Amino acid sequence: TPSSTPTPAVSKTQAPTASAGEYTTAQVKANSGASNCWTIVDDNVYNLTSWINSHPGGSNAILSLCGVDGTSAFKAQHTGRAGPIGQLDSYKIGKLKD
Repeated sequence: TPSSTPTPAVSKTQAPTASAGEYTTAQVKANSGASNCWTIVDDNVYNLTSWINSHPGGSNAILSLCGVDGTSAFKAQHTGRAGPIGQLDSYKIGKLKD
């Protein structure tokens, strides 16, 4: 007879994703140009390379974040705005480990 306890859908909610990596500040710093643009926001690492030329505020807004911790700059422009926060999340590649 089947168990009356439901089995949690672990594979659907906890499947490995592209954001499962861990990166150091040195790795982010090494990706500091338009051809490879990584930034840190709130201890998460994002690859913004493909977003540089699409950013509504212009490419310089993103280029200034390449290779550095962009938390302050991002929050100064986008705190409380779901659109930019959701957009940023789509570029997450992992967590900062140092």
